[in-house]
Amino acid sequence: MLSQDIVSYLLKYDFQITPDGIKFLMGQEKDIHIIIDKIIQEKTKNKENDFLISKYDIENFINPKKEVKLAKNMVYDFQIVSGSESFPDQLEGIDGYHRLINSRFGKFSRIMHERQDSKLVRKINVARKNIDGKPGKIAGLLVEKNKREKSYEIRIEDDTGFLDVIVIGKTTISQIEGFLIDQMIIADIVYSKNINRFILKGCYPLDIPIRIFDSKENEPVYGVFLSDIHVGSKTFLEDSFKRFLDWLNGKSDDTEIAGNIQYLIVAGDIVDGIGVYPGQEEELTELNFTKQYDEFVRLLKQVPDHIRVFISPGNHDATRHALPQPPIFKKYAASLYDMDNVEMLGDPCYIRLHGVNILVYHGQSLPDIIGSIPGISFERPADAMKVLLKARHLAPTHGSGTTVALEDNDRLVIDDVPDIFHCGHVHTVQAMKYRGRLLINSGTWQSQTQYQKRLGIVPVPAVAMVVDLSTLEMVMMKSFE
Repeated sequence: MLSQDIVSYLLKYDFQITPDGIKFLMGQEKDIHIIIDKIIQEKTKNKENDFLISKYDIENFINPKKEVKLAKNMVYDFQIVSGSESFPDQLEGIDGYHRLINSRFGKFSRIMHERQDSKLVRKINVARKNIDGKPGKIAGLLVEKNKREKSYEIRIEDDTGFLDVIVIGKTTISQIEGFLIDQMIIADIVYSKNINRFILKGCYPLDIPIRIFDSKENEPVYGVFLSDIHVGSKTFLEDSFKRFLDWLNGKSDDTEIAGNIQYLIVAGDIVDGIGVYPGQEEELTELNFTKQYDEFVRLLKQVPDHIRVFISPGNHDATRHALPQPPIFKKYAASLYDMDNVEMLGDPCYIRLHGVNILVYHGQSLPDIIGSIPGISFERPADAMKVLLKARHLAPTHGSGTTVALEDNDRLVIDDVPDIFHCGHVHTVQAMKYRGRLLINSGTWQSQTQYQKRLGIVPVPAVAMVVDLSTLEMVMMKSFE
């Protein structure tokens, strides 16, 4: 049976088939007519208005998955710490900027004073008078970083003024290259009479404290971490996502973990949106936000009812662009809000599952870090996430590629250090431990777009990042491609 015969036969019943479906079907030894007729019969019986036959449908017919009983008597323990609160009106102009930065500086100062060496820190107006050649210590925002031929000139600012400091030597230059503009640094300085300038002797970020996670003796409790699903895009990997849903439902040989999954945490870009990048409309299957979300809900309803789902938005979703982002607007995603097992949250958001603190952030500032810190690439996004933890801020550099809302309270400061830090956005996968915390970037469910191809981004799609919340161990990074 030729491919055009298959297409013609299906059209008689108002069905279509995907190109990879045709290719897969042509390679089968079974009677193709029998396969097609059975699939049409099943889809018609289910009344899902699904008239497209994919490779996934054919695979499922040839090798049907067996139902496996899932774990019972699950105990749920979750708390939404932040991300569901109301959003204040944005401030404007220079006054709004100063109020945001003052809030940031105040929060950074409180974090800095938790350090043992904070008693040695002097205000800049005091340190400026120390010109006797004795070392001193200051703390402030790194507001300028200018590279010279063999040195850097930096400006550090606190609430009493600023100080210009010269950076020389490989070690200190390497240290300063690892910092972002507008993050707080703690700097050891000394005045040099020879050049009549202050010289940097060493510096370090606020950073996070080292912690040994207290593993629990209970039964394993699993959470799955996803991001960047991009429903509505022609490059959305629907068949892979359906295989993931089958796995969640126990239709797989690997059921020990799937049967104990209680939580699904999604870090943004649920749908592909509209007008996010030039030429995007040509890569969409649906030019309506609401219909994109409705299609996602059709898939999400296949997630078992016992799994609690937490959804935070990304830059492709229907909400404001500036950080922090409110939850996806209900007028576009009413069908999501109607689901009983779904919690709609903002970006960033903070949730607590069985005593495990989880910071969920889509990651809009990650490309800014990749473009400004030497040695950090799109292939290793968790390295960029580590920079954010060290800076204790999710988008430190104001006015860069990431838009931050001007508010009285800088809600992007990482006050409480999470046990798990979960991001997406850059479409590549990496997990790592840093100072006892688990950092996860969960990749995507979308193949490479033309826009990504122009940027040289090679995505890592269709991977489920699974964590045992009782031990904080990554138990599986399973590919569903």
